[in-house]
Amino acid sequence: MNSKERVLSVLTMRKPDRVPFIDLTIDPVFVKKYLEYYSLEYAEPKKTVDDGPVVIMPTVANTRQKTEILCQRLGLDALGISFWIKHMGIIEERGGQGLVTAGGIQSLDDIKNIKLPDPDDEGIYQPVIDFIKKYRNTDKALYCVTNLGSDPVILGMGFENFCISVYTQPALIEEMMQLYSNWQVKAVKNLCELDVDFLWTTDDIAFKTATYISPEEIRQFLMPHYREVAVNFSKPWIFHSDGMLYEIMEDLLSLGMNAIHPVEPEAMDIKVLKEKYGKQVAFCGHIDVDKLSTGTPEEIDELVKKVIQNAAQGGGYICGSSNSITRYCHPANVEAMCKAIKKYGKY
Repeated sequence: MNSKERVLSVLTMRKPDRVPFIDLTIDPVFVKKYLEYYSLEYAEPKKTVDDGPVVIMPTVANTRQKTEILCQRLGLDALGISFWIKHMGIIEERGGQGLVTAGGIQSLDDIKNIKLPDPDDEGIYQPVIDFIKKYRNTDKALYCVTNLGSDPVILGMGFENFCISVYTQPALIEEMMQLYSNWQVKAVKNLCELDVDFLWTTDDIAFKTATYISPEEIRQFLMPHYREVAVNFSKPWIFHSDGMLYEIMEDLLSLGMNAIHPVEPEAMDIKVLKEKYGKQVAFCGHIDVDKLSTGTPEEIDELVKKVIQNAAQGGGYICGSSNSITRYCHPANVEAMCKAIKKYGKY
């Protein structure tokens, strides 16, 4: 099998020749650190295309960061590009990273300030089309990262305001969710018409110990809008949320995604999930990103071996980090993860 066949086998609940390796994003700082660590060529990246109405960003690295070298070295089975609608969150730079520190939407009156682009405007998809054209002749599975709608709502309102507004301004939550889910319905339809192999949604809704808001409130405020978007996927798709999802797993699975990511190890037991839901959905990720940062290559090797034993029987598992390959991951540990996947992942 080639990489594309391998990934799609898992997403369609068939057993591949070996466990695939994909990751949601790889931080550009890590790319620089990794390539320099192994004395490989590096060039400063071009500016991310983030000054338009949507944020377009290659999820691995752009061409000046030697995407081909990086992917060949790591043995990635997929390449992706983001397609995130801009939100109204207030972003501050801290430690070289832009972090959302507050929300620009505090009340119903503020919604008039949201100016979304036309989701049927062909121009906003051009970077995705160009990405596909560049990498379609490789054997990699190509994916696009987008949302179901709650991520721009939570970030646009600010986390604290979102949680409080569930009780004080429920109409604001409903209005925001409807606004963004309506946009995502059309965006998902249009993305699925492009030559991508699968889509990947990123809508964080949980901490390590519980969901952001109660399961009942997720069912009331989020799930109806998720369903409006989910029925429009005509390509396989992966749902991402960090944290503990046990209490809403049945609700999430009713959306019909092909895989759940990243099965955060401090929050959920992938062996338990595999045993209970492994015939219904695939799982992706679970290699502890903290261990990738602070552990040793030997510890990573053993960790990957254990996770594959627990999650990969009969297929249905894609290996990768428990979130993304962050800037603080150690190159030697990421390298060890890649080698261990190949060593222990054969069927």
